[in-house]
Amino acid sequence: MLQLESVTKSYGDTVLFQDINLHIKPLMRLGLIGANGVGKTTLLRVIEGTEPVTSGRVHCRGDLRLGHVTQEVETLGGESILQETLSVFPELDKLNAQLVEITRQLSTDPENVRLLKKLGALQEILDQHNLYSLETRAKSILGGLGFQQKQFNRSLDTLSGGWKMRVALAKVLLAEPDLLLLDEPTNHLDLESLIWLENVLKEYKGALVLISHDRTFINTLATHIGDMSWQKLTVFTGNYEKYEQHRQQQYEYLLRQARNQEKQAAQLERFIERFRAKNTLATRVKSKIKQLNRMERITIQEEEHREFRFTIPEPPRSGLKVITCQNVAKAYGDLVVYDDLNFELERGDKVALVGPNGAGKSTLLKLLAGVIQPESGKIQTGYHVHPAYFAQHQLETLNPKSTIYDTVRAQSDQILTTQLRSYLGAFLFSGDDVNKKVEVLSGGEKARLALAKLFLQPVNFLMMDEPTNHLDIDSQDMLVEVLQQYSGTLVCISHDRSFINNVCTKVVAIFPGSLKVYPGNYDYYIWKQQQTAAEASNSPAEEDSPDREKSSGREAYEERKARQREERRRQRALEKVTLEIERLEKKRDVLTGKLKDPRLAANYVKLQELMAEKDTLEGEIESKYTQWVDMQE
Repeated sequence: MLQLESVTKSYGDTVLFQDINLHIKPLMRLGLIGANGVGKTTLLRVIEGTEPVTSGRVHCRGDLRLGHVTQEVETLGGESILQETLSVFPELDKLNAQLVEITRQLSTDPENVRLLKKLGALQEILDQHNLYSLETRAKSILGGLGFQQKQFNRSLDTLSGGWKMRVALAKVLLAEPDLLLLDEPTNHLDLESLIWLENVLKEYKGALVLISHDRTFINTLATHIGDMSWQKLTVFTGNYEKYEQHRQQQYEYLLRQARNQEKQAAQLERFIERFRAKNTLATRVKSKIKQLNRMERITIQEEEHREFRFTIPEPPRSGLKVITCQNVAKAYGDLVVYDDLNFELERGDKVALVGPNGAGKSTLLKLLAGVIQPESGKIQTGYHVHPAYFAQHQLETLNPKSTIYDTVRAQSDQILTTQLRSYLGAFLFSGDDVNKKVEVLSGGEKARLALAKLFLQPVNFLMMDEPTNHLDIDSQDMLVEVLQQYSGTLVCISHDRSFINNVCTKVVAIFPGSLKVYPGNYDYYIWKQQQTAAEASNSPAEEDSPDREKSSGREAYEERKARQREERRRQRALEKVTLEIERLEKKRDVLTGKLKDPRLAANYVKLQELMAEKDTLEGEIESKYTQWVDMQE
């Protein structure tokens, strides 16, 4: 379908990636992963043909139909959402006009063979591309991506960047290309739209190359993982979970090999040093020297990128009741979102808000943050509560003309310059980087800067709307680790199921005008939903918990135990040989001491016996060392 052959991409003296070889086959689902800045987006543009390569070649099938959804908002030319979506088939209007004209002519001349043949050919084209149902399919896709039917004729000029991205995604899904390139498609989707997209892509008949930092999404879809690091692309067969297992196993294997090699090299050096001057072992010493020189040392590469690592200042302790909503009502014109909302958060709660698009998740978060006010009812903040709000479009609120340093400095004029620079270093902004202007930063850099602003001051009530957007997987892991240790109260909206599972201890499901609290993470919430649905349909609910042990898990456990038993057996044998070497060396040292005894100087027979015994010991020691070395291999 498409092949990259020894492709290298450079910008001046900076090599982004080199000698990449990749063969994309039909139905292949390739997930590209790697730190921000390694060239994933550039590689997609190379595949698309919009980015020239420095060297190498890109081969593709001549009739290949390719669709690409970028991170940046595309220029959308349609007057309405539906028209722009349908514009992916510009020939549709022309074909429909021809159909109307032929039908009109046949109404006056129904036996015209020429017109009948033309009508048949036209209908065949329409059938071949499902153009008869095109508008119906377009509306279905738009609905799945969160648009309501009453919005289909809405002007594109009224949409935010995130909603325009959904239109761009709808267009490419409607076109059904042979090869689909998606660059962070989930960043602007809520959880329900993300799951809908996930299900659509499962059934997609073409090939897919996907960049995503949502590990659950990429794990569900990928048949192959492309790891971009060290200017290379390494492709692994399997989904993200298998890739992680393989990478961990590979790391542990290399670590064991490196340690064993170090021991072997140390033993060889010890043998050479010990027996270098012994003529009878000269051949063996030379052999050991050659073996040592031929040894290709195993090196374990450190991570290509610097580690994103920060901590949250310990927040002051708040009262038990952090925030309480009593009989709250909120409406936007005639649209009533909440009529009589009662809700409260207690100290230490870590809550995820989930629910269908338009149910009121963002509205509730903004009410809690004080960004908007209710029409009626009461929202009361508890004792000693220090709140902070991270908006979904927080990156767009950053001043593009401000520098990184000034952006964070504006949050506090009490912190010393050296402390502030050290703080920014934890977010990977060091040296002259702190003087970069916001307008030149990547999405990932802006996300880290927004988090740096948020966490500069100690707060005990965090409200976060899509905090993982634009963060690579390693940065997400760091944020998860920090929030797991966070002792304050958290309420968040996230489309990242892994984030919710690892951080949140409660899920609040929001439905139009109401909500329900589920203790537990997202997997538990889904399980309870399935159990409730099973009970409602009078079918037996699954009794096992979501993380019940499977037979495959037991098999893996038994296999691991067998490997551990074998390793323990090998270690016991190795220890036995080591102890025997120590015993023989001690015996040799005793003999050496006796040979130096001046009282034996005149006893020639005794000296001969001792020297013969020592030579025997030397041979035994050498034999044991050889055995010891062999056991390391």
